[in-house]
Amino acid sequence: MKHHTLLALILGLASAAPLNAKWQRVPVAEDKSLPVGGRNMDSQASLVSSAGLGKAEALLSVDPTDSVSVNAGNSNAVISFKKAVMVNRSSFTNDGIEGRATLSGSADNKGWAVLDEKVLTSSDRDVSFSFAGIQVKFVKLEFALSKGGTIRNFQMFGGEKDKDYYVKQSADGKGGYPVNFAGVGGSRVLYASPKPEGGLDESTAYNKFSFPESDERYRTLIYDLGQVRVMNEFGSVHSPRPVRFEVFAFEKLPEKEDWRGRLAFNPNDFSQREPVAAAEDTRGLGFLKAKPKDTVKSRYVALRWEPDFNPPEFGVSAPVISGSGTPGGSSGSGQGGPGGQAATNPGHTSNGGSSVGDAGNSGNGGGSGNGGANGGGANGEANGNGNGNANGNGNGTGNGNANGYGTGGIVGGGGGNSPP
Repeated sequence: MKHHTLLALILGLASAAPLNAKWQRVPVAEDKSLPVGGRNMDSQASLVSSAGLGKAEALLSVDPTDSVSVNAGNSNAVISFKKAVMVNRSSFTNDGIEGRATLSGSADNKGWAVLDEKVLTSSDRDVSFSFAGIQVKFVKLEFALSKGGTIRNFQMFGGEKDKDYYVKQSADGKGGYPVNFAGVGGSRVLYASPKPEGGLDESTAYNKFSFPESDERYRTLIYDLGQVRVMNEFGSVHSPRPVRFEVFAFEKLPEKEDWRGRLAFNPNDFSQREPVAAAEDTRGLGFLKAKPKDTVKSRYVALRWEPDFNPPEFGVSAPVISGSGTPGGSSGSGQGGPGGQAATNPGHTSNGGSSVGDAGNSGNGGGSGNGGANGGGANGEANGNGNGNANGNGNGTGNGNANGYGTGGIVGGGGGNSPP
């Protein structure tokens, strides 16, 4: 009898251990990719045209839960950037469309280079385009669908990093533009439980989390917003399953050092707190919003999802921590990257110091920023006209012209002659 009692005690402790286990901090990236073309950024984007899409302007919405309806058949949208930008990745969340999706880039909205193409089924929830870095002035998203539906959370990534991008807020958080602090303003994920699939670096860099099948009741993300922020709405785009959602705010995160001297968080702390906001996706639509009773002012925010059942996996493709602020563009952040390619557009001449075209085209450069071309540039302002499109090896020195040859994108203002 004693043996049975002891065995039951041991099994009980073993089953309870995961519930009481402390979480370890995830590695924090020094800088994080930002969606290019965001409101008030140097490369601000605008919708040029659309066909076959409903609410196409939502492609550029700060709110990732905003949706765009896509009809069966052919449809498209063309997006223009304020200046040429480097892009190497794009994504959106799919709600039911089936068929082909194509992403293309251009310098002049005339000659187009296909960047990537996907054939989709309605079960393909998170759609990602990946391609070699390329400088573009226009992007076109095209659909040829056998079944229509909706998409949301369209994003493009490339050369924008948040280390040179800041968001200012007034003391009461009013004024300015809508801002999702989960993606901009210096926020970082400190804790993610259970550990997302696909690697923490990838998950935290693009704010997309695929939580594996787990005995844990909740899927949780804890953010350090970098400073105290004023917030007025929370939410997410997630797997289309019924889920309950809670938000917790901390003035100071209750962390303690573990036996190895590393900071750790005890999830039991949630049971001692009341959520500042809560909502429920009862129909499994795959998105929700939660409005707090009062404005939330805090530096640390925890988002917690409780699926109705334990799914094989539960994905969060867009956490939402909303407020208002005045975003500041990156300082001297010309777009470029090593090994970038240019979209083929023969015979085109572009303005702005960045051309999307083949060798031999010239562009009237002009711009300020950190001068120099990737692969050996020099710092300093390059004010004035560079000649053409220089990629890769080349130097820009102080104020003046930069000449260089290679295959990468230009960083900063100015340009260089493409080799004859």
